[in-house]
Amino acid sequence: MRKEATLKMWWELYEAACRTADIKPWDYLTKEQHVVIQLKGEKEPVFIRVLGQENEEDKEIEIYPGFRGWQDLTMIQGLGEGEETELSEDYAMSDRRALVCHYGAKSDVPNTQKEISNLLNLPMAKEEMWPHFISCKSRYLPFTPDFDEVSMMTETIRNLFMCIRALEAKKLPMKWDGDERLCRIFNEEIGQWTMFPVHFPKQHRPYLGIQIQKEELKEEVRNYPLTGKVVQVEFCYTHIAQNDEEAGRPRNPFLFLAVEEQTGKLMTRYFLKPKETELSILSSFFLSHLRQQGRMRKIVSGNPWIIKALEGMCEEFGIQTELRRTGEIEAFMRKVENRM
Repeated sequence: MRKEATLKMWWELYEAACRTADIKPWDYLTKEQHVVIQLKGEKEPVFIRVLGQENEEDKEIEIYPGFRGWQDLTMIQGLGEGEETELSEDYAMSDRRALVCHYGAKSDVPNTQKEISNLLNLPMAKEEMWPHFISCKSRYLPFTPDFDEVSMMTETIRNLFMCIRALEAKKLPMKWDGDERLCRIFNEEIGQWTMFPVHFPKQHRPYLGIQIQKEELKEEVRNYPLTGKVVQVEFCYTHIAQNDEEAGRPRNPFLFLAVEEQTGKLMTRYFLKPKETELSILSSFFLSHLRQQGRMRKIVSGNPWIIKALEGMCEEFGIQTELRRTGEIEAFMRKVENRM
């Protein structure tokens, strides 16, 4: 059940955000220079990316909690490169777990946070650099942070402020080469916060493969006829708010699509249930299609996790896989968006 932050907690978060904006962290960090902070009482660190170095770019502090958050940041940072060349930016940004402090016009602040800021009467906030706070979570729409998230954001931004002060004073021997990050951690032995460079490599989300265990089922699949079909498959977010009372925030319906490339015909459209996994849906579609229509010639996706999940099984059954853009699915999603 969702627990809301108190007004005192919101005041502390606004104060930390405005104070940090005043020293312009985007003047000291590029979007590739990340800060790692081990907060007190947390088992895993938080990872920070600062945006706003370019004049026209929105100014943001992005906080990615834990090692899953680090994997999400690695995914987003790698968009358009390597195996993520064709990964949809909408998918990556919607599927991440992050807490965002965005600076912009006060008029753009969501209504719920306007009510909070009106109650607090914030003298330190500037009209055109007004902070508003966003909780991003896989399978949910961006929403106002809850009690725990407000607490984490406040402590993280306060510690980021100290990191920027140290960079401003040139107290840290940062080279920012390769995978070097700025780390801040509380040393329990001496009772003080310490800062130092640390080499922390990028960490991708794990690639998990689907396998068929039963030999008799494998033999059955090998005997299915091979067709000439090329099938595009993707997972997509629809951005249509769906109420979730238990979570206390709107769900972002998650859609699995399969389209025949040659004809553009929609083969499968399925909304995942909250606890269903991508692997279970891929496996179900794959076996169901083989039984009903035979082995397709090729499966195509722009999502590397889909291709990695299927490529071992496809190779075993003489089906090609290709990581590339899925134009027919993009066209279908544009039609969906135009109807909204």
